[in-house]
Amino acid sequence: MSERKIKCFINDDYEIFFDPQSGFEMMRGANGKPDPFSLQLPSLLDIGVMGTCVNKCAFCYQGHQNNPNMKLEDFKSIVDQVKHHTNQVALGGRGDPNKHENFKEIIEYARENNVMPNYTTSGIDLTDDEIEISKMCGAVAVSDYHTPTTYEAIERFMDAGIKTNIHMIFSQGSFGDAIKILYGRNPWEVQGYSTGRNTLVDINRLNAVIFLLFKPAGAGENLIDMRPTEYQFGVFSSLIFNSKAKFKVGMDSCLCNHVLKKSTPTELQQLSIDTCEGARMSAYITPDMKLMPCSFANKGEWAISIGKKDIKEIWNNSKPFKKFRRMLRKQKDKCPLEL
Repeated sequence: MSERKIKCFINDDYEIFFDPQSGFEMMRGANGKPDPFSLQLPSLLDIGVMGTCVNKCAFCYQGHQNNPNMKLEDFKSIVDQVKHHTNQVALGGRGDPNKHENFKEIIEYARENNVMPNYTTSGIDLTDDEIEISKMCGAVAVSDYHTPTTYEAIERFMDAGIKTNIHMIFSQGSFGDAIKILYGRNPWEVQGYSTGRNTLVDINRLNAVIFLLFKPAGAGENLIDMRPTEYQFGVFSSLIFNSKAKFKVGMDSCLCNHVLKKSTPTELQQLSIDTCEGARMSAYITPDMKLMPCSFANKGEWAISIGKKDIKEIWNNSKPFKKFRRMLRKQKDKCPLEL
């Protein structure tokens, strides 16, 4: 067995320890200082390597425009700038990262520079080569579109020994499945499934389900009725910290904003969750190399081109990032974008 290596970053204000094997990250104040509100660079960087998608999902917050994918040299320049501080990159954008023309080189370059890559995919047209490359990732998430392709991709990733998650958009329509999960039931049970099994997902091998709050943006900006009701937020919040699922459950920071107003985690749970981390712990980079506090901050006022200014300078000194942090200091559990 190879020796387990922990990545460390320490300065006068805080220290970060990251275990790439488990994905566990610990962050704390140093020299008697409190835990940091924000960092000198993101610990997690969301990189939109994809500018093109053929799926055209009605609710896609990225919209349906087709633009060039991120250039490999641009991806490498990002990693070169942040690798001493950033522990993980989440590959995304408008489309499936595993369909990027330089998917293998992107994954390899991140790993060579001690940055753990992860990504989310629809699983559509998944190839054996893409699965083999994905073994270098910390984890892969498959978006639950309730199609045979979804469940075939999940099964193939798990068969390959890859840490596999399901991303489930928490909306009015998915509320029932989300509650089943938290009660310890299997929402993917199907009688007479063609393989002879009675479930579409082998939950004993599943790593986690991550709930992502539906936000009306991009192509889905008019789908207001998909947003969970206050009643649904209340029921979900009353169960999430007492999940009976056989696998791990998690939620994005956007959903945490709502849950923490209605339910209180244990002291131990509190250490592993947070409200909005945009411009504090994380950021998003578009395929055409614009840095913004999060992937929903796609309006002109928040985006700054990475060119003459490097990532660290934009992160620490630009007006948009300072404004985003100032708004979160004032009200940490309120989305600055009001989504």
